[in-house]
Amino acid sequence: MRFNYDLLPGTLLSFDEISERYSQRYPDNKSLTSRGLLSPSTSSKNWTIRAVFASKDSQIPLEDVLFITSDNERKNYLSRFEYYLRQQESFLYFRRPTEPSPWNTWKVMGESKVLAMLDPASIMAQTLLQQRGYTLTLLRTEDEEEYWQLYNSQSQPCFEHARQLQFIVVLTSPLLPPATGVIQGTQVGRRVKARLWQRASQQDFTRSVRARYGACVITGTLLSDEESWPWVEACHIDMRENELGAVLDNHTDNGLFLRSDLQRLFASRRLSIDAVSGVVRFRSALPQDKTLASFYPELEGKVCALWSQVPDATRARLKKFR
Repeated sequence: MRFNYDLLPGTLLSFDEISERYSQRYPDNKSLTSRGLLSPSTSSKNWTIRAVFASKDSQIPLEDVLFITSDNERKNYLSRFEYYLRQQESFLYFRRPTEPSPWNTWKVMGESKVLAMLDPASIMAQTLLQQRGYTLTLLRTEDEEEYWQLYNSQSQPCFEHARQLQFIVVLTSPLLPPATGVIQGTQVGRRVKARLWQRASQQDFTRSVRARYGACVITGTLLSDEESWPWVEACHIDMRENELGAVLDNHTDNGLFLRSDLQRLFASRRLSIDAVSGVVRFRSALPQDKTLASFYPELEGKVCALWSQVPDATRARLKKFR
């Protein structure tokens, strides 16, 4: 009996069936994975998208819309979708069917392309959803992260919890009618890119500074697994920003690991560290500064506990920018 290699739009298949048919059709390609939205799930070095597996939002009848969250430098969703938008190359699209359906079943949407990429706050995104009876609302902003909720025409929330929505991808496929109110080729603006790039670079910076010191440079306070973050935090010495509002220098040498209260004093320049001796000083130039040192008598005029671990490149930045 001849094996069925087809991935016909509208067909319901298990992932194993999809994977087998894909391998038979494209024997030279790597196998598909469904661990994340895209296959391959991570791709920081190239822009390959072999398939999209949309496992979320099966109960929301917006099959041409992908709500993107949790993008990072490993997943690289933004750059990968942008590449396929510019090149208008196609990829396979699979989506969880509406319930009831067997476990691990996927609906084949067919060969699809990226029509547009939208900022959730943009007029185009808001109009697209409103035309279909939905309202996308920004509920709150915490630590520069935006939390969004999608409401249907009965004002009922569609997301189980408010999402840290980063951008929206609008797709075209054989099963989907043309999207109205969307200009083909639209890309996300600087606001979205700045947030994503700044978040990615900040995460790398924090990891590297934490790995170097492992404790507060001034006090030696350890950041143990039992303690809640952030008792000790990474902070920048040179805080100059680029045109997108991201810190220019995210090298490990531009960072210190400081106890949270000291980190805030350092960032506001109410605390300084002598670049030569490592001695801690609290600002006393303003009237409101006079009582500051009295709260930290054990630190004023003392050498940083981990000063011997601070490299010359970091000391040079302290001398230049602090």
